Amino acid sequence: MIQRRAVPQSNGAKRRGRPRRIEPRTVVESADTYGGWLRQYWPKIGHRLLAANSAEEITQAIQQETPDVSASLVPLSPLMLTILQERRFPGVRSEAQIQFLADSMGGQGLVTARRSREICSRERKKVVRYVILRREFYIECSCGYKGPALHGACRECSTQELSPDLQEE
Repeated sequence: MIQRRAVPQSNGAKRRGRPRRIEPRTVVESADTYGGWLRQYWPKIGHRLLAANSAEEITQAIQQETPDVSASLVPLSPLMLTILQERRFPGVRSEAQIQFLADSMGGQGLVTARRSREICSRERKKVVRYVILRREFYIECSCGYKGPALHGACRECSTQELSPDLQEE
């Protein structure tokens, strides 16, 4: 019995197995960049992108209205066309359309548009929101302690009782 070894294909055919890993932070950064550009130019090209029926129409709209970023967006024209034709593409609200398109393009075609949106959503939820866990006040106690309070009490004698002068305030 002869065993065959897998030979890497260099003729452009799809590789079998899991796709190459893409860095999630890169997807989010790309999506944020595309979102900024789309927000800036959407009033000029939005209606033309939504009405486009081919990648060439998208390329023409981008090259005519956004010459400074066209070099980055034109290679993604076929991807943009598939995203714009998706069944779940938002129909009316322009901000939702921009966000959907930008997040879908974040993967730059290395992952599917849906996977790109999932990566963006998951990574944006990871943002840590810092909150104050403990608040300390500076106190002067009758026991002689001067410094920050611990949970509203003196650190040395643990009293929380306020002087009559402070109770009036």
